[in-house]
Amino acid sequence: MFGRVLRHAIPLRREEWGLAIFLYALLTLMVAADWVGKLGADSLFVKRWGVNYVPVMYIVTPIAMLAVSAMIFFFVDRVRRRTLLLWYVAGVTLLSIGIQAGVTFQSQLENGWIVQPISYVFAHGVKETIYILFWVYAGNLYDAEQSKRLFPFFAGSVLVGKILGGAIGAGIAPIIHAENFIGAQAVGFLVCFLALVVYRGLPEGHGSRIEEERPKGLGASVRDSMDGYRAVVSDRMLRTFGVGVFFWYFLMQFGNFLYLVGLDQSTAGTGTGNEDLFSQLYASIYTSSSLVALFIQSAFTSSLLRRFGIARVLFVLPLWFLGSYAAATINFNIITAVAIQLSERIVIPAIHRPATELVYSQVVAAIRPRARAFLSGGVNAFGNFAAAIALLVGLQLHDNQMLLGVAAALSGIYVYNAWHTMRLFGRRILENITSIEPDVRFSAVEILATEHGAVPEDLLRSLDGTIPADVEHGVRVALTRRGLLAVAADVTE
Repeated sequence: MFGRVLRHAIPLRREEWGLAIFLYALLTLMVAADWVGKLGADSLFVKRWGVNYVPVMYIVTPIAMLAVSAMIFFFVDRVRRRTLLLWYVAGVTLLSIGIQAGVTFQSQLENGWIVQPISYVFAHGVKETIYILFWVYAGNLYDAEQSKRLFPFFAGSVLVGKILGGAIGAGIAPIIHAENFIGAQAVGFLVCFLALVVYRGLPEGHGSRIEEERPKGLGASVRDSMDGYRAVVSDRMLRTFGVGVFFWYFLMQFGNFLYLVGLDQSTAGTGTGNEDLFSQLYASIYTSSSLVALFIQSAFTSSLLRRFGIARVLFVLPLWFLGSYAAATINFNIITAVAIQLSERIVIPAIHRPATELVYSQVVAAIRPRARAFLSGGVNAFGNFAAAIALLVGLQLHDNQMLLGVAAALSGIYVYNAWHTMRLFGRRILENITSIEPDVRFSAVEILATEHGAVPEDLLRSLDGTIPADVEHGVRVALTRRGLLAVAADVTE
């Protein structure tokens, strides 16, 4: 029993250990460093500006994220992925040092009041771009079979990083105080930069465009980026999936705001002591829930993906939102508020994000990195922006029950979106089995075995004798594993 759990928690093969462990440690340290900085930025902003200004930051931060997403979208196919990571880590290190200097000398600056909003936007922007760049890099290194095993493993490193960052933040708050947490973040990212420089054997990770094909000149580059956007939004499955990403972040921000309101009330007052207490309480709650999420991710997520399939696992988050927001609409209390918040603390990192990253395995490689950049850095920004507008309207109306009712209704639409995504995902798998690209065909066969609900039996029978010879055996094995022996015989005759 213990051995099986351990294999699920660390699903590495001998030849994968070196690189996978390095990437696991790198992502863990980046998330831990960012989490320390985020603790400091959130506590200083809430305590020095006030929690009622948080929805305003939900508007400012997405605007900044849209700009960053556009930059990533532009560079992702023009720069080697390892180089992009190096640029990112070096940039975060230098900006952290600059922002920490601003916090330290805030009282001596003419416009020192702006330091807290800048640090807030910076900390939250770093959090999102870590995920975008890491998954773009990892998605370039591993095939579908490896992704199914390793992406839940890497998702666990995010939780380990949050746990480590929370523990460090709570421990150092009485010593260096929350106002110096951005400086601590700079130290963590400096270590990551040195690790990337020193580590031998880290693949470069080329973009999808070879040197000769790259557009020349600014105008050509801009047109190429616009063509990239059109390629992503013209993909029917990605459009539907993107709507789900929008609802994911929209509904999550509601829970975030309710959580910060309650936390601010629990640490009422201002001053260094209250800022430190806010950061410690914030860290302890998040660390404890991340421990639960890490246990779920390590022991159950891979099994859930194998047993129910990627498409069905994507239902967990919208159903959780629907149940928790509906309960809060009927009776909003500490229990229903915590239930809403657990969507971000447990469900998303433990279950939803690993499944989400596997959806991209069925997107053609030429647009896959840009799809990740656009949906994770752009569409999520629109979701946060829309949530901010709704929260600001709600604060003016002073009608929390109406807001919760709207959130419950949107959760119902999100459930329908998950169902529609599942249907399109199943059709995409069938399309990919007969793709002209060999890697796409093999990826589809690898996914086929687990997608019980996404690919109905009548669609499987429609394959008839059209299976390419190089994946025919894989299709037969996949269908046999699903218990569809007759169908397996039909499609290979």
